[in-house]
Amino acid sequence: MNRELQALPFNHERYSQWVESSMVWLKHDNEGITMTRIQGLGIIDAELYSINKNLINSPLGNDLIVYDIVNIKSYLWVLGVYEFFRMADQKIRENPEIANSNASEIINNVKKEFARIRVPLAKLEPAHKYKNVDYSVPRLGASDEQLGWQINDNEIIYYRYLSDLALSALNQLRISNYEGTIVVI
Repeated sequence: MNRELQALPFNHERYSQWVESSMVWLKHDNEGITMTRIQGLGIIDAELYSINKNLINSPLGNDLIVYDIVNIKSYLWVLGVYEFFRMADQKIRENPEIANSNASEIINNVKKEFARIRVPLAKLEPAHKYKNVDYSVPRLGASDEQLGWQINDNEIIYYRYLSDLALSALNQLRISNYEGTIVVI
C-alpha cells in the first residue's frame, strides 16, 4: 500500500524569526544567497522545533517513523548552521564592517558551541577538545519537550538550546549592522 508521508509539524512563528534575522545579509550579499540559506535552515528548524518524545516514534507511512526523517534533518541542520557561522566568522574577520566586536565574538562562540556536536555528527569522532569525554557518535533522542543528543554519559545537548543560540547570534548580528544608522531628529 502506497501511503503519502505526513508532514512534520511546522512552527510558523519560529520560521518568521529566521526570516527576519536573515535580512541582515542582504546588505553584504547582493544576490541574497546567504539570506535564502538562512531561511532554509529556518524551514528545517520550524519542522524540528516541536518534535518531542510523543512525536518521535509516530508513523509516517512507507514503513517510516518521524525519527527517520528527524534524524537526517537534524544532522543536516547542525552541519548547515555550523557552516553558516564558520563562514560568517571568516567574513567578519576579513571585513570588520559586517559586525561590531561584540557580535563578532558572539558569532565565534556560537561556531565553537556548534562544533562540539557537529564534529562527531560529521566525522564520527569526538571534537578534539572532548576526545576523552564525548561519544564518537551522539545519540539522538527526545524529551517531553524537544530533541536532544546524548553526547556522553552525563550530558545532553538540547536542540532548542542550539536553535535559540543560533537565532540570538543572528539577531545580535542584525542589531550590530544597524547600530549607528538611526538619525536622531
